[in-house]
Amino acid sequence: MKYLFTTVLLLLAVSQTMNAQVADTLDLGEVVITASKTQTSERETTKPVTTITQAEIRKAPGLSVSELLNRQTGIMINGAGSSPGKDKSVYLRGAATQYTLILIDGFPVTDPSSEGGAFDLRLLSLENVERIEIVKGSMSTLYGSDAIAGVINVITKKPEDGLLNANAKMAIGSYQTNELSLGVNGSGKVASYNINFSRSFTKGISEAEGEDFLKDGYERYVGSAELNIDLTEGLTLTPFLNYSNYTGDYDAGAFADAENTYEADLVNTGMRFRYQTDQFELKGAGALTDTERKFTDDFGVFNPKATLWNNDVYGVYSFSDQVRFLAGFNYQDLSFELDGIDEGSSIISPYATLYLGTGSGLNTELGLRLNKHSEYGSNWSFNLSPVYNLTEEFKVLTSLSSGFKAPTLNELFGPFGSNPDLEPQTSLTLDAGLEYRSSTSGLSAGVNYFIRSVEQLISYDSSVGYVNVNEQNDSGLEITGSYTWPDTRVNLYYNYLDGAITQEGEEFDNLIRRPDHSFGWAIQQNIGADLMVDLNGKFVGEREDLYFNMSTFQNETVELESYVMLNISMNYELPEFNTSVFASLNNLLDASYQEVYGFNTPGVNFKAGIRLDI
Repeated sequence: MKYLFTTVLLLLAVSQTMNAQVADTLDLGEVVITASKTQTSERETTKPVTTITQAEIRKAPGLSVSELLNRQTGIMINGAGSSPGKDKSVYLRGAATQYTLILIDGFPVTDPSSEGGAFDLRLLSLENVERIEIVKGSMSTLYGSDAIAGVINVITKKPEDGLLNANAKMAIGSYQTNELSLGVNGSGKVASYNINFSRSFTKGISEAEGEDFLKDGYERYVGSAELNIDLTEGLTLTPFLNYSNYTGDYDAGAFADAENTYEADLVNTGMRFRYQTDQFELKGAGALTDTERKFTDDFGVFNPKATLWNNDVYGVYSFSDQVRFLAGFNYQDLSFELDGIDEGSSIISPYATLYLGTGSGLNTELGLRLNKHSEYGSNWSFNLSPVYNLTEEFKVLTSLSSGFKAPTLNELFGPFGSNPDLEPQTSLTLDAGLEYRSSTSGLSAGVNYFIRSVEQLISYDSSVGYVNVNEQNDSGLEITGSYTWPDTRVNLYYNYLDGAITQEGEEFDNLIRRPDHSFGWAIQQNIGADLMVDLNGKFVGEREDLYFNMSTFQNETVELESYVMLNISMNYELPEFNTSVFASLNNLLDASYQEVYGFNTPGVNFKAGIRLDI
């Protein structure tokens, strides 16, 4: 705990240097698209939303997607602080990774061959990301399967004005890390384009903890291209392509070195379209996500391949400023190949939502979705989210929403314990919260409480394989606050989490690797017009993990100690040269900690580089 006291004292010292003058006005016009599939201001949203803006991304140029997400309230990326190439598990509001849906530009990129269908965050690069929206609470009514805990929408950059704009970034860091990215974009009268390429490489550290173990690094190539064509007034077609290639090393397990390799190829391509008039908007996409993974270890080669075809069309009609109706149709086709198995499934889903405003502060969103699955049949999901704006600055949020998680193809047809008779996992989530955002000062704050129940959990039984059994009940509290001066911004958050699984009538605490208590902070200070310093940190409380003991061949419960992470980054702008230089130091306290029992984490490490915009 001495590190915690040191951090608190450091925060107090920094706070004494802050400029106490309050800004006259703040920008309240941030647009959030994910929450309702149409442009919606933060004041109108009916679910808790966290938006990571482009300004915030530029202030943290040395971070990965998982590291940036790990600094947000209500979300924990297990593995974000471990070996750079270690797998990343997304715990949104403490839910298991399979219950958070990852989107790119509003459309899912699920990997049907992975454990629980979860997407691999290591395949994403921040270089072409405009912003990231995190929506908490069940979103199955709008997005279907997997969105039980919420969605994370990664929104790519859009072309700038002018026929030709270019940007480049180079960085080096600890463990022989080097990064390079290049991009060009431009806009004309009837078309615009955006092309990006990046390469990342690191020798890394040993993934498993032990003496004289081999280092486990990775190399990643990411490319993207997008073309926007304005066919007629209001109608835009957007063909796109996102590609990732990842090659990395991994160890045999806790305290076990190995020369295993992991390869992954991701192709995400298709066509989006948008047609808009004063009152009506029609949007949709046909998108293919093709993922091939290859694990090579002492047992041989494991090479699953999976494809997701996602076709989604929806229209929004605004009867007035207070009444909007959205109706859509979604078709997903999923396929899976492994060891001679070639199977698939499909989901057909019509859905609709109605947004009703009263003009007196009470707004309500109602949603309903029918899901017809090719294997298990049909199920419904719903959303009821009344919101009351007490004043221009205070908002009360409540929602009751159901969600579902369809069985994965591996669970239905895979080589180990598959069961084609599985039912979907279903959930019910209750949210309640209060948000404050001043229009005349830099103060904003919020408190949100949730209760989530997931039934028909799919579990693996060594004697019968995958079965629907058990029930998961979680609850949590999130408290956030921020204050902005002209040259300083302070952000704070606290998260409490509690959860248990019911097995054969008995309850067990099973939120492994997820702490009951955590809190974080960030202090951003502008020094002059061009230098920005960001001091941020996170306290992660004690939590339990499971360790498979190779001597006894049994799982053992172990305790992971609490720790404090403190980081600092600096960004210096050279506007006359359209250039900025940046540097970051992570784990300033050289904390010794584990995110996963028996696996390594780095000590003090750095990254520095230069960015050029033409």
